[in-house]
Amino acid sequence: MKALRAIWSSTDFAASELTRYAGEVMCREARKGIFVLGVLTTLLMLGFAVLYYALGMRSGYQYTFAILGLLALHVAISARSLRDIKVLYVLAMVLLALSGLACALLAHRYGGFTATLFSTVVLLFMVVPLVPWGLREALAAVAIVYVIFTGSSLSVGGRFPPEALWTLQFLMLSAAVISLCLVCYAIVVRKEHLEARFNLTAANEKLARVSVQDSLTGAWNRRFLEEHFDQIIARYAAAGNGCALGIIDVDRFKQLNDTYGHSVGDQVLQRTVGTLSAVLSEDEYVVRLGGDEFLVIMKDAAARERLDQIRQRLGDRAGLLPAVPAMPSVSIGLARAAAGSRVSLSELYLLADKSLYAAKARGRGLVCEAVAQAEAA
Repeated sequence: MKALRAIWSSTDFAASELTRYAGEVMCREARKGIFVLGVLTTLLMLGFAVLYYALGMRSGYQYTFAILGLLALHVAISARSLRDIKVLYVLAMVLLALSGLACALLAHRYGGFTATLFSTVVLLFMVVPLVPWGLREALAAVAIVYVIFTGSSLSVGGRFPPEALWTLQFLMLSAAVISLCLVCYAIVVRKEHLEARFNLTAANEKLARVSVQDSLTGAWNRRFLEEHFDQIIARYAAAGNGCALGIIDVDRFKQLNDTYGHSVGDQVLQRTVGTLSAVLSEDEYVVRLGGDEFLVIMKDAAARERLDQIRQRLGDRAGLLPAVPAMPSVSIGLARAAAGSRVSLSELYLLADKSLYAAKARGRGLVCEAVAQAEAA
């Protein structure tokens, strides 16, 4: 039962994240598979039409297979624009069902199964593995074709000779078993491949995030700042916002470390980042520059007031650490650039750094501000 559940659907996995990832990948694969199915069926049907014409057989065969070829071509073209995997599966089933129904009607019309019709029946089953569906959908597709031929051949007693009916059943069941075995094997291989791709993608994303994130506090690091600063201020400018850069320094942090130990110092740093993150919005960032120095990238709107709010929150006794009788104050240097101004990270950082030294010189626990005088874009 466990093995059956694993191959029953091509997109269901134990982990929900893996299932979402597989759904997106399988939708793309289904589009490709049904496109190939449509193109191959087009060639087969048009080939049968030419074959019947060359054999000098009735025109009904030629017209039927030519129309089926055009239908398959339409399915191939339609599959490229669909984005719902269930609709894609239904589209493939409709193509197989109509092809099977047309062949059954030809047999009724002309009173027997020709060798070409027998081969068409077998090919309809054998093309099923071209579509990357689960066992559930493959069984449905196979069952539709089987029921069409079986029901139509038995619906009128005495219409077809017994040996033709037994031959038809043998060919259909043999082709169906082979086709479903190929589908099951493809599902197992495809799921293993999907899981491996997902794990590799997740590992790469984690590695990429670790490379730009501070392990102690969870803040971004200097590498993130250097790689993404231009993109961030460009997004701000596109929304009509200026950029504010704030450098935050924990006052007398070395003295705190020497007095209470580095573990307490680490907790102070973590609390600092937590407080900063709580005030900032999703498109604003906290960067740890090193030691007890942090940088915030924020929108210019009310930047001074918000940094004052951060400064007050960091000194709030409500969040006081048990080992610290009083939270250290912070000094903040702020530099702002108007939306669209041509200002580099180094220029804005230098202004914020000078403002920070001014705040410390005036007694610490303050916010000092400078505005970048850069050429407007």
